[in-house]
Amino acid sequence: MVIEVANAEELFYADPSGLLAGAHRIDSGMDELVERLLAQRSVDPDQRVVLDIADECPDEQAANVVAAVRRYCDLRLRRANREHDLIWRQGMRSLLSGSLLFFVGIALSFAFSRPGMGEFATDLIGSGVFLVVAWVGLWYPLDLLFIAREQAKREISVLGKMLTLPVVVRAGDRALPGATVRAAPVKQGLPLSLEARFRRFRGPSKSGI
Repeated sequence: MVIEVANAEELFYADPSGLLAGAHRIDSGMDELVERLLAQRSVDPDQRVVLDIADECPDEQAANVVAAVRRYCDLRLRRANREHDLIWRQGMRSLLSGSLLFFVGIALSFAFSRPGMGEFATDLIGSGVFLVVAWVGLWYPLDLLFIAREQAKREISVLGKMLTLPVVVRAGDRALPGATVRAAPVKQGLPLSLEARFRRFRGPSKSGI
């Protein structure tokens, strides 16, 4: 998963006014990364994140960038958990009032559907208006409890997995990554194959594999 930015600041902030100067971003690099991972069916544990920075980025700064990415994921994960809990509490609170509205709507619908109320009252009010009112009373809390929470749950899952993905910084024209969090395991005592050495020194590819 390659994220291309002009400088390290674009990972966390993108000023749309920079388009006048030739910038190519309206969203920050981290927002793009999260959105691309959310769009995937699942986050593959073999994936890695490559931060392709056009400007120069010394090794010390690259390490700081990786640490900042981890902090961003952790803080955004906390925010997603808060949003999830807030939606749940709102759903539970609205369930009480919604249930009351549901039973009132059903009772009024039954009252206007009794014989002798007239065809107009039975069809329009008894079997129409108050039935709609009854179901609307339950629709909002059920939507919060079972549908609105799905986005927050998905974001929590993706951000949790992002904390375990290897992150590599590739800056300027350097072939070697500027900083990496987790390297691929190498068996002790065995020499690297030619293919493994080639992959090691050519750096990460654009495809993120």
